[in-house]
Amino acid sequence: MSQVQLIQDAHYIALILPCECKVLSSSVLNGGLSCANSLLNLKVDQYAPPPWPAPKETLRSKAIELALPQPTTAMMTAASMDSLGYCEESRAELTVECWVTAGLSNVRRVGDRSSEQPRAGTINISLYINHVLSDAALVEALMMVTESKVTAIRDAGIVSPISGLPASGTGTDSHAVFCEKQGEALNYCGKHTLIGELIGKVVLSACSISIEKCMAQ
Repeated sequence: MSQVQLIQDAHYIALILPCECKVLSSSVLNGGLSCANSLLNLKVDQYAPPPWPAPKETLRSKAIELALPQPTTAMMTAASMDSLGYCEESRAELTVECWVTAGLSNVRRVGDRSSEQPRAGTINISLYINHVLSDAALVEALMMVTESKVTAIRDAGIVSPISGLPASGTGTDSHAVFCEKQGEALNYCGKHTLIGELIGKVVLSACSISIEKCMAQ
């Protein structure tokens, strides 16, 4: 059974964490290395005319409106919430859970020519680990998330419209890794470790599910 409460709506996905967690993320609101009690993945209208409201304020206001436990880490996407992919893996006392929403209209291969006006389409990933990670291990976990996402994209045969080569993500992806704060920290979570194995499995599976749903829409 999940230790995280999921709230799913047509316009957002929210995660209520079981305790205040340490989080490393590229999120718009409360990004970087910080602490959080909840996550918000908010769907925005890709066709809304300018001027657009400030992203941070939009996310902060929505989190308050939904009465999410503070502080909240929050990200945006134009992807459908119906694209949600989820996977959980447990072994011994370790549990790892992953939630992914995927939009693919903005896929790119790393190193592709840049664009000042990217199209909407984002792969947002949230990962929860029921154990303490050192700061260095948290960075490694975020690396594992990214590597797993790239693997899922390659497995799906998705190519960049810019270079025509295998894509590695979209131009606006956002990822967040949450871990608990109390207890003895794990210092490593690469592919030779059990926690690394679990991270790879759940992220690859959740990404694959979400990408498949997105491609079927």
